[in-house]
Amino acid sequence: AYVGIHQPKNIEEADLARRRIIFDEFFYLQLGRLFQMLEGLGTKIEKDGLLEKYRKPEVNAAYMEEWSSLTKKFLKALPYSLTSGQLSAISEIIWDLKRPVPMNRLLQGDVGCGKTIVAFLACVEVIASGYQAAFMVPTELLAIQHYDHFVDLLEKMDEVDNKPSVALLTGSTPLKQSRLIRKDLQSGNISLVIGTHSLIAEKVEFSSLRIAVVDEQHRFGVIQRGKFNSKLYCTSTSSRMQAADTDVSSEHDIHMAPHILALSATPIPRTLALALYGDMSLTNITDLPPGRIPVETYIIEGTDNGFKNIYAMMLEELEAGGRLYIVYPVIEQSDQLPQLRAASADLETISNQFQDYNCGLLHGRMKSDEKEEALRKFRSGETDILLSTQVIEIGVDVPDASMMVVMNAERFGIAQLHQLRGRVGRGARKSKCILVASSSSSLNRLKVLEKSSDGFHLASVDLRLRGPGDLLGKKQSGHLPEFPIARLEMDGNILQEAHVAALKVLSYSHDLELFPALKAELSMRQPLCILGLYDFQGVGFSIAIGWPLFIKFVTYTLCGGNPKLNMSSPSPITRAIRARALVVVE
Repeated sequence: AYVGIHQPKNIEEADLARRRIIFDEFFYLQLGRLFQMLEGLGTKIEKDGLLEKYRKPEVNAAYMEEWSSLTKKFLKALPYSLTSGQLSAISEIIWDLKRPVPMNRLLQGDVGCGKTIVAFLACVEVIASGYQAAFMVPTELLAIQHYDHFVDLLEKMDEVDNKPSVALLTGSTPLKQSRLIRKDLQSGNISLVIGTHSLIAEKVEFSSLRIAVVDEQHRFGVIQRGKFNSKLYCTSTSSRMQAADTDVSSEHDIHMAPHILALSATPIPRTLALALYGDMSLTNITDLPPGRIPVETYIIEGTDNGFKNIYAMMLEELEAGGRLYIVYPVIEQSDQLPQLRAASADLETISNQFQDYNCGLLHGRMKSDEKEEALRKFRSGETDILLSTQVIEIGVDVPDASMMVVMNAERFGIAQLHQLRGRVGRGARKSKCILVASSSSSLNRLKVLEKSSDGFHLASVDLRLRGPGDLLGKKQSGHLPEFPIARLEMDGNILQEAHVAALKVLSYSHDLELFPALKAELSMRQPLCILGLYDFQGVGFSIAIGWPLFIKFVTYTLCGGNPKLNMSSPSPITRAIRARALVVVE
């Protein structure tokens, strides 16, 4: 293949050589990820079971008869029926929850497909077995919304004497109340806690955490997502819940890390998901609840004439009783970027333009109670037009909002614009979304949103346009492996083949002892995996940082230098790398 790619006799040979080398790149990535995952399991039965799950995901589902009675009653309390996609997703998740192996699953679906209710059902299934659940979201607004929604559904449940206790824990929770919540989590009196980053603070300890749900997982760093793994659960609190169904448990429970369910409403193509999360099970919800009216999307250039048409459409919507979002890329006007419209600066302009209607402002710099009040006024109808930044992108649900205008739309990614568009079209009214482009050159890129409302298709387009590193934003791009030849947007089918091949090899030999040459090659390509440091990847360890540091320690020590390298306060990860380097040197 190396000869063929450098000196091909014809185009076919060059293409075959390229495919072979790309397969190698993908194969060792998948082998390393899966090998690392198997290393965390104890017995051969567990390892075989896990590989079988990856090999045949379609048979891994728990039928409704196998659900706990509490989950069935919660399902009955819902004011609507689940879609087939939702039922399929929750069945797969509950099947995972009943196994003695920690689940690591990514649930993705389009905006408004009902991922939250699937996650709620998973939490209820765990609570029914006497364990605790944690639900982490990126914003306080969303945490409050989820908490209110869950409590409301609990109140509608019939024939349940001991209803699960729920708590809300965010950065704005008063100190005294926060202390009480932490105490109740430690004692097991709280079954479900919903909150923001506060849930992964060191002070927060659980009595028996069994599942951690991470909503909008791409908004959290890898370190933050991995912190739940350190909150191991110990004994079940089922003795307090006599009416609860018992789950099959084992001695392995005592030391098992909690199940992780990550949710994403920014659907990413399966190829990118495999590259980013090769060690995660993937569940997609592809259908939307019945009765959803598609949102009409318009792309308009922000000229004087363009704004004249936009204001006319806004006035028409307001007169018909609708409510409007106007989304801005920045809060304040900037001298560096004078072409960008700003939310604060535009408040007066829009108020003067629509004097008979009330305008409100919402952005990330406002205090928590101010944000809550601004959203409450918009939801109740006191405010007709809400000027906001992308703080509303995630989870804000106002069914009466029927129109959105996005200023300087080219400043947002396609997947992000699709997320924003999902904030309207949630009620009975026909909704519109206007994307305002700063220049004619940016119109073409935005046209794809006019033609499609399928999040999975738009994510594929975004992958082609922006490349994989940019798709999920800066926090995630550092975790994406770099491929010298392969291109994820073009070579997804080879990645799938490599994933299958890696599964096949590991099913023959879990520890790769039957394939010493393969293990040696893996140790060179993914060195930290074999050297016992790859497990830090789960809590944000980056090979890009770790491997050069490891080499530095080894070479420095071999040359007779001080292995401490005069570091004042090395991190635990740095200390671990140094210790491993010394072992290798010896």
